[in-house]
Amino acid sequence: MKYPAKTCLLGCFFLSHLMLGAETPALPAAEKPSDDDLRVRGIFNSVLPRTEKKHSLRLIVHPHLGDLTKRDHLRTALGFRYGITTRWEATAEADAYFSHGLKRQAFFEESGFSTLRLGTKYRLGEIFGLGWETSTGVEFSQPIGSPPIDVTDGLRHIAPFITASRPLTGAPGWRVFGGAGWDDVTKVSGGRELEKNELRNDSVNVSGGVLWERGTVTYALEATYATTRFTTDVGRDVYALRPSVLWVLPTKYTFNSKGKWLLGLALRFSHGPDGNDIGLRAKLRVNFDFKRLLGLKTEPVSGP
Repeated sequence: MKYPAKTCLLGCFFLSHLMLGAETPALPAAEKPSDDDLRVRGIFNSVLPRTEKKHSLRLIVHPHLGDLTKRDHLRTALGFRYGITTRWEATAEADAYFSHGLKRQAFFEESGFSTLRLGTKYRLGEIFGLGWETSTGVEFSQPIGSPPIDVTDGLRHIAPFITASRPLTGAPGWRVFGGAGWDDVTKVSGGRELEKNELRNDSVNVSGGVLWERGTVTYALEATYATTRFTTDVGRDVYALRPSVLWVLPTKYTFNSKGKWLLGLALRFSHGPDGNDIGLRAKLRVNFDFKRLLGLKTEPVSGP
């Protein structure tokens, strides 16, 4: 969802004021967002280094609520994240879609799956002995089936990365992070028009920023730079800055469910080949302990 700049600023100010004013007691590990929880694409895009606990199995549900106003179809990411070892995890997701009935097509007139995503991350630990926890991994995504053009970009992505973070000494709850990656892009089918300043060719990228974890709320400031100058004959650069807030919703707002519901709000400022862009996005993501849902585990949900 995108809104005028004045609405963006007022929205962020109101939500931040509400959360800063709320009490933030110490949380049990089960209620704290893990590094994987915090990565809500469009709100906070950077990969953080910590991995899931060994043998933990998470069910991921991520509806793209902005589609209700922008597209004929609503996409919902459905997937699993599994802790293979204490250092190694794997993720598998698929974007399901259906016509939501608020635009040209009737409710559920069309439905199916549009995109498959696979990923893995391995935690290397403090490899340089400087307090930086480091991980490396790769992500893969590709359109599947014959989805409508408004639910897929028609591109296959293979994206290896390295990421690191460390706490700030003397500043409890603060952490700095940084990373770099490569995005190998291949067009495999027809797809929607890409968003403003979204690169459609092979590119390299670097990112960095700071996190402030305060109880149920995490504040983030993320800066990214992506370029095609080293990968193609066409040199394009995109600079982006994204301040964001991610809130683990209390159970009284989530129907007393056992899942971890994260509400994210972000401002995005970018400059690139399509000019300047500013927008506000709000997203909801839900993570469930799948073993707990199946009754295979009765103890409290393990932390990150």
